[in-house]
Amino acid sequence: MGLKIIDQTKGIWKKTTYSTLLYLLLVVILACLISSYLLGAVFCKVVFGISFFSSSQQVFDPSNQNLIEAMKAMQLFNAIGTFVLPPFLFLHLRGLPAFGSLKLNVQLSRLSVLKLFFIALAMVPIANFLGSLNEDIPLPEFLSFLKLAEEQSMQLTAQFLIMDSVLDLAYIILIMGVVAALGEELLFRGLLQNLFKNWSNSFHFSVWITAFLFSVIHMQYHAVLPRFFLGAFIGYVFVYSGSLRSSIYVHFFYNTILILLSYFIQHNLMPAYLESFGVNDWSVFLVALLVLFGTSYSLVKPFAQK
Repeated sequence: MGLKIIDQTKGIWKKTTYSTLLYLLLVVILACLISSYLLGAVFCKVVFGISFFSSSQQVFDPSNQNLIEAMKAMQLFNAIGTFVLPPFLFLHLRGLPAFGSLKLNVQLSRLSVLKLFFIALAMVPIANFLGSLNEDIPLPEFLSFLKLAEEQSMQLTAQFLIMDSVLDLAYIILIMGVVAALGEELLFRGLLQNLFKNWSNSFHFSVWITAFLFSVIHMQYHAVLPRFFLGAFIGYVFVYSGSLRSSIYVHFFYNTILILLSYFIQHNLMPAYLESFGVNDWSVFLVALLVLFGTSYSLVKPFAQK
């Protein structure tokens, strides 16, 4: 029965216009998000005894460790539902092969992966510098509703990054490194950026509009600038490499470097100042930019010449 439904729904949006497809994509994301939220809520009720159908005040209590563990699980469920599943379901409904359409079938050499790691490493001080500039930009009055949400998000992220053991570290890398990088790149670069490119016939437009959506969807005003810049940069790496694996690797390396920094600093294995390395420092910013673009040029040049 299930296989028959899958076969019957394949390609039903094959001839749909791009403007309608964008609307339908929102419907797919919403449906997957609701489904994953319900599954996650049931899981957390059974395993942790936490109900996510209660008041928001209870949900955002950072002092409740059992709640924090439940929220980590919900983060995992929601990331899969919001970012990982929709691209595959959407492409199925369009009748397109997932791996080919998302450009997941393009292999990368070990040297290319190593270069992507150094690109991600250079991104850390660049993001810190742009973040310090972003903090100096006052929040507009009409966006004041974001202030509480941003503060709560920062509190929860800080709680998530308290890692007492290597097992805690591995779990956070899974949630915020593997699943976040894979899911966000599948949706934003793999699906949305390609959709905008085919619609507008301009890969530059597709890169920047996708980077904008990527930066604002996190609902963190004081991190919009670094996310926008780095999102656009990752978009261009994807364009010139022709492989979504390249953007997934960069995103994964970047997130994981930040997680490892936090872990090492907490356990006194690295000095605390490294967490803010590059903040308000033009010299570090410029050197990091040189490393970023120099390494990227050596990576994408062979692809651009094809």
